[in-house]
Amino acid sequence: MSKSKNKGKKPQQNENKTADELEAKAEEIIDTEGEVTDGKITEEAEEKASEAEEEIGTEDIEAAEDAGSESSEEEEESVKDEGKKPEIKEASEDSEETEAFRKLHFIEKCKKDPIIPVCIILAILALIVAGIYFLLPNAMTPSMGMTLKDFQTRYNNGDVAASLLNSGVDITFRSPEYVDITSHPSILGDKAVISAKRIYADFFDGPFKYTSIGGVEGAARKSDENLSYVRVYVQYGEEDFNTVWLYASNTIDALFPELSMYEAMDVGMKMMNEYNGDARFYVKGDYAFRLVAVKKAVDGGAEIVYIVIDCVPRSAINESQIREDIEAEFPSPSVSESAVQTAAST
Repeated sequence: MSKSKNKGKKPQQNENKTADELEAKAEEIIDTEGEVTDGKITEEAEEKASEAEEEIGTEDIEAAEDAGSESSEEEEESVKDEGKKPEIKEASEDSEETEAFRKLHFIEKCKKDPIIPVCIILAILALIVAGIYFLLPNAMTPSMGMTLKDFQTRYNNGDVAASLLNSGVDITFRSPEYVDITSHPSILGDKAVISAKRIYADFFDGPFKYTSIGGVEGAARKSDENLSYVRVYVQYGEEDFNTVWLYASNTIDALFPELSMYEAMDVGMKMMNEYNGDARFYVKGDYAFRLVAVKKAVDGGAEIVYIVIDCVPRSAINESQIREDIEAEFPSPSVSESAVQTAAST
């Protein structure tokens, strides 16, 4: 039969077959079977014609898809091949240019790439700004190399203070409060040699712990909290010589803990005996110190005289401000502890 003969055969036509050819094929199948009744195609012939059309259509679509797929793959490979060549070429050219640029002299590099000198200028400006921000405050404000807490600990635990405390006399001071230097100026006033700017330092002032005859004041740098200067001040009267001497001795003990109590007291005695209004400093090691007498008005128009033990960094003063260098003077222990007790009880 023609059905068995045609089954399994692949069509010879390509994707360009027309609808007329398909129709002719269907009619040929119908004629071969010879099953036409009253001018109408029988159901069996109609099914066979439909199967033939589907076979032909499916094979044509698959052939077209295969051809299109092969064409698309070829185009993609062609594009990839074309794209690879210029990339290799560009990479090679960039490498050659980079190598050539590296071999240039620095000035030539700057001429070719103006970003280089601009970056250098910006880096220099950054260093200058950093220097102004971090170094200028320290340069403008001297340092004693110790904080207020360090000085307070040394002073309150000094040998002179400890010996007096055993005799019932407390010359230590409380933690002072920070103040506004504008509304709360230094006790030295215009006699101050070393000062600090508010932008770089914080200022403090506070009384002794159990007496109201004086206190301690000073300035601490904001950058590291190191003291710029510190001043212990005590009221003075003709009968108060021993009191001032002991406060001065304990202050020396706090500055130079390597000194014995007796050596610190000898230095304090030296300062008191030689005081004649000279505003210059004694120096030893990293510190300079002096005694300054000032008057402060109180309510009612009366004045109180204070003796100020003014302590500053030695690096903050010049040679003309030095009265005496006592570096080599370590007094012999000529003052006994009983003398301290006698002075405290006077």
